[in-house]
Amino acid sequence: MAGRKALTTMVIGEGYQSMWNGLYRKSVQAYADRHGYDLVLIDDYIDQTPRGTERTPHWQKCLILEHPSLQSYDHVVWIDADIFVNYHSAPCIVEHYGGSDGIGAVPFGATQPNAETLENRWDRAFRFGSGIFKRERGPTAQERYAEAGLPDDQPDMVNTGVMVLRPDRHKAFLRDVYETGSENEYSAMEQMWLSYRIFQEGLLRPLDPRFNKIWSEELVQNYPFLMNSATRQQIPIIALCVTSAWLNGYFLHFLADGYSRGDVRYIMTMFESPEHISLDALLSKKP
Repeated sequence: MAGRKALTTMVIGEGYQSMWNGLYRKSVQAYADRHGYDLVLIDDYIDQTPRGTERTPHWQKCLILEHPSLQSYDHVVWIDADIFVNYHSAPCIVEHYGGSDGIGAVPFGATQPNAETLENRWDRAFRFGSGIFKRERGPTAQERYAEAGLPDDQPDMVNTGVMVLRPDRHKAFLRDVYETGSENEYSAMEQMWLSYRIFQEGLLRPLDPRFNKIWSEELVQNYPFLMNSATRQQIPIIALCVTSAWLNGYFLHFLADGYSRGDVRYIMTMFESPEHISLDALLSKKP
């Protein structure tokens, strides 16, 4: 297989495949083409045993380095299937990662560095956000680890939606997380277990936060008027805001929060140069 860098995601089930192909694939493919990545799509459980299929599919990301299609690469970049990439300006994430032996990821502390952003993320969204976040006070990383059944002795956490991995360094580590981790309502599927182990083993290689910008958090912090139900009816306003967040970042991540994920439909790009972005074309639903 050509190339030594792979960009991979997983879409299991017709719903996820339709979402990926209809909303996200073009942006990821354009980025992969620009920076010389092979795009590898995984569409079924890697572990077909009950251990694999009885947990949510998210745990399968711990096995991607064992997938037959990913055996020949020096670097494998995992990207969740609900990330829209700024293929115009996002740099090569592997070059940014450098020669590290660690796992490249964006730590929570890099995106919520002070009381203002942390309070807005939780308290404002709790009061006005139609359920984006459901807690009056946001738990600390240590509290979230404890709720997931883990020790509370690590200083931070990561969102595992974007990771830079090295098969020669991380295959056994990820397999061990897969075998020892368990899921509950607070584990965020595999995220809290994988995050904890990354910090416990000293494997974190922090990435620029623009490589995993969470749209719901961008909305709460920078566009709080979008939490108003009347404003949510104004598609041009949503389009201008979500397009700004996309252009200002590298990878814009649309979590399944039941509220803001659909905003990806309004990013004003025709897969051309940014100066060709057209609100009229978006609103008239031109391809």
